[in-house]
Amino acid sequence: MRDVKKENQIISLVLYFGGLILLLEWIYPLAQVTDTGHTSAFFLYIILCFILSASYLPWWIVSPLKFLGMLFVLHQIFFNEPFLSREWFAQLFADIQVNLSAVFSQDWFQLSSSFRTFLFLILLWMMSYLLYYWFAVRKKPFSFTLFTFIYLTVLDTFTTFDATNAILRAFVIGVALLGIAHLQHMVEKEKLRTPPMKTLVKWVAPLLVVIGFSTVIGYAAPKYDPIWPDPVPFLQSAAENGIGGEGPGGSVQKIGYGENDQRLGGGFVMDDTTVFYAQAPKSQYWKVETKDTYTGKGWVRSDEGEFTNSSGDVHGLQEYRDIVELNEDQAHIQFEEPGLLNKLVYMYGTEQILSNQDNMTVNYNTATGEVFSIVDDENRLPDEYQLEVLRPFYPINEMRKITGGQNQDHLADYLQLPDTLPDRVVNLAEEVVADEDNRYDKAKAIEDYFTREGFRYETQDVPVPDDDEDYVDQFLFESQVGYCDNFSTSMVVMLRAIDIPARWVKGFTGGERVVGEDMFEGSQPEYEIQNNNAHSWVEVYFPNVGWVPFEPTVGFSNPSNFVSGEDINDILEREQDYQTPEPTEQPDLQEEDSDDSEDEEENQAGAFFSLSNPTKYLLIGVAVVLLGLIFWLVMKKRYAILGKWKKKQMAHNRDVATFTDGYQFILKLLANQGLALEEGQTLNEYAQKVDRWYGHSDMSALTRYYERTVYRDEPLDRNHHEIYRLWNRVVENLLG
Repeated sequence: MRDVKKENQIISLVLYFGGLILLLEWIYPLAQVTDTGHTSAFFLYIILCFILSASYLPWWIVSPLKFLGMLFVLHQIFFNEPFLSREWFAQLFADIQVNLSAVFSQDWFQLSSSFRTFLFLILLWMMSYLLYYWFAVRKKPFSFTLFTFIYLTVLDTFTTFDATNAILRAFVIGVALLGIAHLQHMVEKEKLRTPPMKTLVKWVAPLLVVIGFSTVIGYAAPKYDPIWPDPVPFLQSAAENGIGGEGPGGSVQKIGYGENDQRLGGGFVMDDTTVFYAQAPKSQYWKVETKDTYTGKGWVRSDEGEFTNSSGDVHGLQEYRDIVELNEDQAHIQFEEPGLLNKLVYMYGTEQILSNQDNMTVNYNTATGEVFSIVDDENRLPDEYQLEVLRPFYPINEMRKITGGQNQDHLADYLQLPDTLPDRVVNLAEEVVADEDNRYDKAKAIEDYFTREGFRYETQDVPVPDDDEDYVDQFLFESQVGYCDNFSTSMVVMLRAIDIPARWVKGFTGGERVVGEDMFEGSQPEYEIQNNNAHSWVEVYFPNVGWVPFEPTVGFSNPSNFVSGEDINDILEREQDYQTPEPTEQPDLQEEDSDDSEDEEENQAGAFFSLSNPTKYLLIGVAVVLLGLIFWLVMKKRYAILGKWKKKQMAHNRDVATFTDGYQFILKLLANQGLALEEGQTLNEYAQKVDRWYGHSDMSALTRYYERTVYRDEPLDRNHHEIYRLWNRVVENLLG
């Protein structure tokens, strides 16, 4: 006679072993979604606990062994003294004493890593017992299997962890455990003996077939794309650094400022943590540093330069020639959560940095653009500081005078290119600037190339070049999808390929304007700069001007001031008094009154009232229905009708009034779709928001033409075709 008790134990162990595998699925993602390390030690401890629980040994043997295993894990991770020595116990008790005092004072952030690991191991100990009870004793695996699915799907949705394979494993194991547990419950309920192995295989085989078939169908079947974007992008990501942070082989990084730019590529998730607040005359880029050497994979420095220490004067940080007009301005910075940022941010034209911090000096580097604040001989960021600025206005006419041939020996570092750069990158750069005869127009041609050729701004599905691929070559000729690092690096490389000195710049964009917060004194606008605003762009050298910023990233616009014969005072006055142009009002239709029309209306009214009541009511009903139908059609199709009419106007008229009317029509369409221009928001900021929403850069490009036309009186003839193309694409996208 077969041993029924032994057979039940085997089934219990099978269920318990399945519970072990499901618990390991809980531990595996921790290394990616948290800062938890040494997960292999946790795996081993879980296996030890499960083996001891399944051994049917007395508790007074199992419990000490589990406790001893826990101490050994702590020793391997945190302790240097010999295991279980007197010094080892002294260190352990001291650590426990310090952490218990933190617990009693509810100072949770002071708990040490060793104590948190100790608590986590206790949790795993308890889980091994609870799973033994639910799987081996009660044989009810459903609840834990369900919680495992919820856990994995939440991680897959809200973090950077890819749970595809984990969910497949959990599905196969979970369904198998449920089937085995159900079979065992049936045997026990009907008081049957467990069938022999041959019969058991016949019972279990259909279950395995169903599981395998369901798994294959579920994996191979087509799936809908996500309807919503990631709702919690600021949760823990898989990268330690932000822009340019090194990520493992295409892993998603967390946006923000980072030091390591040696290997660029891969996507990132957004992080709306506030880095600092700024008060400035206008929205502008905040510079942190520059790098000069492109390796084919990322950026490093050929020379760290020399630092100059001063009480706050940084006159040599940015030098401009006499032809660059400068305007005195001020800005205030207040740090909130700088994270990895350990340098001061500043705006173009900064001359002096002042702070209320006692004993603070600044170390600045003219070669790298870095500015450190030194307090008590330590590199420490002040809570807030003030910038005294001579804001530059870059003269386009003067920059167009640089046609090449100037001595550039002292700029060799900014002409460097790796020997492995593919020739087709150089050929493309020469092709893009073939019709231009000066440095400024060549730089603008490359800056506009990405928007003109339909490159797409993307933050997540961004590839990492293989070891034998060049970062720029892969972006220009294969993916044509990326974010600021891709665009800015590519522009620098293309400029250097045609012998134009350029360098790579890191910092932050202008952020979002804050209204009503009053973080600073004074009436200047205030801005909130988040990790989301971390950015990289390009600086091009002009011998008669200096280093000039350019912005190649699709969907972003250069906030710097460029002038071409316009008076600086007019620009400053427009910045101060700038308001969004009001939508042009359509003239009211004038009614024509005449005696003949009045008589005709009276005759029609008399004829109507002479009808019988049923006919009268029928005609009224038909008229109401027709009017309602016409009104509904007009309201539903009014924008489409207006769009066709304005399209004809935009195609044939090249005057400013038509362009202004067409641009205001787009603003109405956007407002109708819930994207209205907000109070205090500039057109550039608004256009960038629209482009981020729709995933293209057409609105920003059209807005640049609009501002140049309306505020700089630039003629439309030269750019009419491009303006009409952009306007038509934006309108068709909105009406579609």
